[in-house]
Amino acid sequence: MKGLKFLVWFLFLQLFWSCSWVQYFMVVNESNQPIEISYTLTPPEKTFAIFDATTDAYELKSKGCLNWEKKLTLADADTTNEKVMITLPANAALIFGRLHNDKYTSYNQYFINGRSFNLAELTIKTAQKTTSILPETFDNYFKEQNGNIVWVEK
Repeated sequence: MKGLKFLVWFLFLQLFWSCSWVQYFMVVNESNQPIEISYTLTPPEKTFAIFDATTDAYELKSKGCLNWEKKLTLADADTTNEKVMITLPANAALIFGRLHNDKYTSYNQYFINGRSFNLAELTIKTAQKTTSILPETFDNYFKEQNGNIVWVEK
């Protein structure tokens, strides 16, 4: 009887663990030059923000593929929680947002679980140009790639 209870409990846990997923919002730098990334956040309208001042950066294994074993430590030049300023090295990716258990389609969509698109402005500066992105233009620049929402600098 104990074995049956354990099996039922195990299958119940597996059911809920397998239903959870994350879509990452990333800037991928496939170029051979560093790029400067800065963004400003607004307080979330609802319970959970998609974007925050906590970022993760990783080296790239190959074109667009993160090396999860090679996490980078990047210093934020702005110490406030509302603004982030980072220099992303060549052949690296920056994760600056996460959407849990939902599929991103546009900045103004209805997000489940009280998620809020709280990005006020994002600026990406390369050696050649500076691109300023507002919420209403976000979807023109960031596209779905391998289940994540990505900007690629080549």
